[in-house]
Amino acid sequence: MKYLKYITNGALFALLLAGCSDDLDNKPVVLPVSGDEIEFGAAPGGFTDVNPESRTIYDVPAGSTFDNYQLLNIKWQYGIDQVRVYCPEGAEGFRTADYTVEATDASSGSSTGFLVKNGETGVRWGDTGKPHNFYAFYSLGKIDEGLQTGTTVTATIPTGQEGGKLLTYNNDGNEDPNGTFKIITPDMSFCMMAGKGTWTPGTDKNVALTFTPIVTVLDVLINGPEDVGFMNIVSVSVRSKSGKNIVGTFSYDLANESYNFDATDQSHTAASIATVQTIIDNNPVRLEQNQQLNVKFFLLPRDISEGDLVVSVLTEGGVVYSKTISGTSTSGGDGVLGAGLITRIKTPKLGGQEANNWMSQIPNNALFTQLSLPGSKNSFAYRVDAGYDPQTGLSKFYQSLPPLGINATVETTTQFDEGIRVFDVHLNLSNGTPVVYAGGANVSPQITLAAVLNTLRDKVNPDNETASECAVVFLNYVNDGYTVSEWLSRVMTALNSWNSSNSGILTTLDENTTMGDVRGNVAVIINLQTSDRPEGSAPVNYINNFSTSVQNTSIVSAPYSSGATVRIQNLQQCNNPEITSGETPYVYKGEGIGLVPYFITRENKLYGASFNLIETKRNLMKELNREIAQGRQHLYINDLSGFCVTKNASSTGYLEYTEYECNKKLFGAWYEWDETGKSGTIYDYNNFSLNESVYTNTETGAGTSWTVESRPDPSYDYEGKLWLQGAGYDLGNGGNTCLFAELFNGEAVTEYSSLVGGLRQPLGIVLMNFAGVATVEASNRSYAVQGIRLPGLIMMNNFMFPLKTGTTTTRTSSDTSYSKEGNVWD
Repeated sequence: MKYLKYITNGALFALLLAGCSDDLDNKPVVLPVSGDEIEFGAAPGGFTDVNPESRTIYDVPAGSTFDNYQLLNIKWQYGIDQVRVYCPEGAEGFRTADYTVEATDASSGSSTGFLVKNGETGVRWGDTGKPHNFYAFYSLGKIDEGLQTGTTVTATIPTGQEGGKLLTYNNDGNEDPNGTFKIITPDMSFCMMAGKGTWTPGTDKNVALTFTPIVTVLDVLINGPEDVGFMNIVSVSVRSKSGKNIVGTFSYDLANESYNFDATDQSHTAASIATVQTIIDNNPVRLEQNQQLNVKFFLLPRDISEGDLVVSVLTEGGVVYSKTISGTSTSGGDGVLGAGLITRIKTPKLGGQEANNWMSQIPNNALFTQLSLPGSKNSFAYRVDAGYDPQTGLSKFYQSLPPLGINATVETTTQFDEGIRVFDVHLNLSNGTPVVYAGGANVSPQITLAAVLNTLRDKVNPDNETASECAVVFLNYVNDGYTVSEWLSRVMTALNSWNSSNSGILTTLDENTTMGDVRGNVAVIINLQTSDRPEGSAPVNYINNFSTSVQNTSIVSAPYSSGATVRIQNLQQCNNPEITSGETPYVYKGEGIGLVPYFITRENKLYGASFNLIETKRNLMKELNREIAQGRQHLYINDLSGFCVTKNASSTGYLEYTEYECNKKLFGAWYEWDETGKSGTIYDYNNFSLNESVYTNTETGAGTSWTVESRPDPSYDYEGKLWLQGAGYDLGNGGNTCLFAELFNGEAVTEYSSLVGGLRQPLGIVLMNFAGVATVEASNRSYAVQGIRLPGLIMMNNFMFPLKTGTTTTRTSSDTSYSKEGNVWD
């Protein structure tokens, strides 16, 4: 919002407020008339540095140096910046008005500005025989309420402080794309200022308003990495380790210059963190060796105890570098922050942190239902078949990295190392023991459920370290000769046994669970297609009536073990826009849609459903996000995984149908279902020659839907009735998972990047193909699957808006590890 000037190796936080609109010393005094509108100008103001001798700065006002600047000046952006003015002594009905700051005549030689009313009327003089007091507030757009009937104004400093442009400068102070100094330009509308002015009878009618900053600025310089060539920076945050609110809603009485923070402190939201997103045009800032990145935070004007404030840098992949701020305040308290002050922080060079620890920045009292959690679908299906045919093949592989490193030999990183915290595991039974199943077979070498839990335990609860992370693992039934009930019994036996020797690791989740409750824990959620319920001593979660269909063209609901509802978007079987023509019997719908599965040809003819299933899935993703934004206490799963169908019957599905009629045999001695001669196989429902409405269920069994394969026993009740038996319509056993990830992960990146400012919200659990990798090589082609960018956006989202809070019941803060000072990262 404000003009910014940048010179050698840094940025001037140029905040010079214009002077009054007239040179009062060179003009005759013009007395006001009661009822006339008042003319306003503005007087200088600025930020004072907390301790100019102790920290490096990046740019300076004229006449100062990097080492001694003590004031940051403010400059209006004419025609854009707006303020509200209030005068309690003004004429009745004309005591408040909104104004835009405009420039004075350049020929006057003044760099000052004046106020122009936004509406038809401005503030008017009251009794000119009495003094008048004037109060103003910048910026108008940040006023929640106030300065209309009194001198108090209420405003909000947000958690997510969306920046502006990325600017790059060289050492000469000139803008240069190859320069070493980068800055995210701040949104200067958060540089809130209070203006005051007085008028006494007998003086000129022009009123000068003096503006003073009433917020705190934290000016952070991040030094590039030391031991690697570059790092991609997703966001920079500052937070209070004690949980003190540093952003949020506050009130300020301009008359007595007093603050009130009750609105934030009593809001039950986590306002102890502020974040500047460093993703520009969907790309994180690339910070190389010997480069620097400058960001600025606007914070509540309250003192913070020394050692309580931490600056954190979140890199792509989920590694967080944190540095405790030390220093003292000159505002009378014992902290580093104060109203109208700027504190400058220079970080060590990035590096020295290997463990993925992004959840360490989430406040302990944040509700788990508020979190945005990146996850992988079919987590152990990570061996991509390089010889897979993208035209006709059936790829069942959804990941490129091992989820946890079990059995990994060549890979140097895992999904967990790249920030993934939710894992989707399919379990088969081998001699009664639950083992991991992926890609159509049991994983070899065999991985037991116990091995999965052991590895997750070591990841989230490492020895001799304070736990900061947690994990969620979905367990899914594999139909290999056991019923769901039998499978569940064996799985619970394994979980009970593991829990007996690993007490305190497994945990349940409900609407009151907080982040502090689950640090160091693993939440097991069992997906059950039936109404079976787990029995045993292990604390587990479960979802009943879980839909495993790959053809869900609407959001589905299922009951959750806590009594809440799970809302799931999990459409998987999608069109293939790269296959637009080819041999029959497959169905092609031209450019932009291409090859489509059988099931959508039926839904299109009967219900008008779109053939573009990728677009349908995108709309469902957005629909679920809108539901989440409504704040209901549900568990939300936005499953972004899937596949594009290929020219393979098992991929597209089809309908193989046969019509039967129930006939009486041997004078009614028995009845049989006889084929009528009407049968066929179709890939396009438009080629279905029978009338589907004939085959509907009734209480008397007068036929059934063709989607039911199991006929009832023939009997008198069914005599003369028709039955249509079908097969193949529910197939969708894979396709091109790489192409789908390239298309849809890109869609998700665009969607989540658009959620800025007031649109920020929890995202729930987000599953995806190829989590943790940027590209996948398959069939002599490289697919840009966005598996690093997408999880990075989801992780960062946790720090961009105030999370709702609850009461932590179990663990103490994980922040005890952030206590070191000096020239290294905490």
